[in-house]
Amino acid sequence: MIVLHCFGGSGWYDADLPMNHNEFLMAFMPSLKICVGIFTFMVGYGYAFSKTKDFSYSWHHIKALLIPYWIILFGFTVPFCLNLICGGKSLINNAFGLQSNLSWVNWFIHFYIWSMIIMPFVGKMINKKPYLFGSIVIIAAFAGEVALHQLVPTYKDNCYLQTLFNCLTQTPTMILGYVFACMRLFQKVSIMELKGIGVKVLVVLGIVVMMFVILFIRSKIDAIVGFNLDFFYAPLMIACILYLFNQFQMPKLSKVMVSLGSNSVYMWFFHGLFFTAVIRSVYQPFIMVSTNLWIISLWTIVLTYICSVVIKKVVEY
Repeated sequence: MIVLHCFGGSGWYDADLPMNHNEFLMAFMPSLKICVGIFTFMVGYGYAFSKTKDFSYSWHHIKALLIPYWIILFGFTVPFCLNLICGGKSLINNAFGLQSNLSWVNWFIHFYIWSMIIMPFVGKMINKKPYLFGSIVIIAAFAGEVALHQLVPTYKDNCYLQTLFNCLTQTPTMILGYVFACMRLFQKVSIMELKGIGVKVLVVLGIVVMMFVILFIRSKIDAIVGFNLDFFYAPLMIACILYLFNQFQMPKLSKVMVSLGSNSVYMWFFHGLFFTAVIRSVYQPFIMVSTNLWIISLWTIVLTYICSVVIKKVVEY
């Protein structure tokens, strides 16, 4: 996600950078937007393991997401752009991810709230017959997306209709994640124990190649008649990652990933400070350590992680 945004192009930077003009690379980078599909898939997958699946659970998790977002929004963004907020309505809409002029990365707020509102109903229904009712919900969400697109062609001009469209677009992938968890589909894939360093190297190379193939295909085809193909790409990518971590014991890498994961929400919202137009003039200079976008990306990840750890510890205290 962070690499995707660091390679976002000239529109994401205040100053004109000597961008990497490798046409293949720049055409390939948007494929990293698969992170959106992975996030939405994991929302459904994770929800399947909730104990209660009621509105109390939903409220608790919505609050747990809003707290870090509001800390970044009201603590780091609003004080530096009070003259650009455009009134209380705009501020409230931004606070719930309905508008993104104060944070370009806040779409997940409205989608997560939407998910936590519908899943107490949808989850119980899918539990009865996962494949049947899961398919019905997926088709219904896609039908709603198409209907909104066709019947209200100006929906993009209304932040509430745009939010509804976004939620309907991402819902099929979320529901697929829920069905995967209910049916334990990942767990049903047997992992053969590999013997011999040569075989292991070939397997790793094969999986890495497969992941790049998935990303390459996504860079060419990301949707068909409006249906988000991350529905297929995201679980395939997750399966590759799972296979690697289940086949090979990588305790040090796992420790790094767990640490990133525990701070990922703060990292998500904090890194948006560097790119959101109304605020980036204040924060973007902190990441401009090079004209090389790969170096900028790496430093942004490191800096965002450090700041997120500090902020999270202060908040928890």
